[in-house]
Formats: sequence, structure tokens, C-alpha cells
Amino acid sequence: MGASLVTSQASVQRYVRPATWVTYCKSFHDAKMQWHFETKIKKKKENVGEGLIAKSGAKIRSARSGPGSRRVSKGSRGKKSSTKLTARERFCESIISFLKKHVGKDKELPEGTEISRSGNVVTVSLLTGSASWLNVVDFTVEKNPSIQQGGYIVKAKASSTGILPMYVPLAPVFNVALFWTPFPDNGSNEQNISQLEKILMEERDQWHARRIDLA
Repeated sequence: MGASLVTSQASVQRYVRPATWVTYCKSFHDAKMQWHFETKIKKKKENVGEGLIAKSGAKIRSARSGPGSRRVSKGSRGKKSSTKLTARERFCESIISFLKKHVGKDKELPEGTEISRSGNVVTVSLLTGSASWLNVVDFTVEKNPSIQQGGYIVKAKASSTGILPMYVPLAPVFNVALFWTPFPDNGSNEQNISQLEKILMEERDQWHARRIDLA
């Protein structure tokens, strides 16, 4: 009962986030950090059908497949429509896949950690403490304005979502009522963001990350 209560209430709380509504109050339990990610571009494999010539002399192009390819589907009226992830969205997905490997029992991120993406923002929801307070970390991925450096600037912001933990019945409701109440996080958001930085810094195959000063 306890675990299911925490999970169900956390699914609501992570979207509502009442403790972030008032600027003055959220300053008591926020943490920020940012990094420059230099991505490592992998060479594309040559298509098997590339270079084949038909009897008419026309060049035959092979069908595209694999990551980054267009996904073709039929719309409601039978028309074909295609969607394609941008390079930035693919980078966000690679962050999600990498972080999910570190979630679970005896791993760096606790069980119950949820990782999702909305556009170019990756959100990590973590349950902290024995009573399961819910903290969230938003990673906003931006293209590096420096043409020479390239890569991406990732801005992370960690926040508490409510004064009451998810173990308390109806916690999301009470947290909405108490949204104006300032409270300290005892350093939990700073710890969360530092832990995520440590994990991301370990990756070497897909990117090289380094912390940069906040603007």
C-alpha cells in the first residue's frame, strides 16, 4: 500500500510542483548547474544499395533505416505522414537512455526515479529521504551559440515540489494548499544535481562533458 501510494501521488506531484509557484519560496530549495557537452559523431555506415545502377541507367537508392530515419505512418485519412527527431532531441534521448541504466536497487539513482522528455527538456523525478519527498531536476538542452566549440549547453535546475512527502496521504492536495510556505531542503537538491553530474561525467563513448560557470 505504501509503495503504491507514493508512486501514484508522485505521478501527480511531478507535474503540479506547487513549491515552485512562488519565486521567493522556491529560492529556499533550488539548485542550478550547467555544462558544455561535446558530442562524439559516429560515422554512418554505407548503405548496401548505394551505387547500384538499374537497366535504365538510374541510380538506385537504398531504403533508410536505423536511428534518425523517418518514421512513416498513416494518418486518420489514410495519408502518409512522417516525423523525425532533431539532432537535439536525439541527444536528449541519449541522455535518458544513459541515466536509466543507473536507476534501481544498489545503483546511483533510487528505485522509483522517473525520467522523461518534453521537447528539448529532460526531467528526472527523484524520491528522497525515508518519507519520499519528491524533487525534480530539469535539463534544458540548448545549441551552443559558439560555432567553434559546437555541441550543446545543458542547463540543470533542481527543485523541491512540495513541503509534504509522498508517503503522506493526499500530499499533493495539501502541498497545493501550502504552496506559499517557504521551507529548506537540507541540501537535497544540491546533492541530487551533483549526483547526476557525476553520472553524466562518467560517459565517454557518446560525449565529453565539463561544467561551465552560470551566466
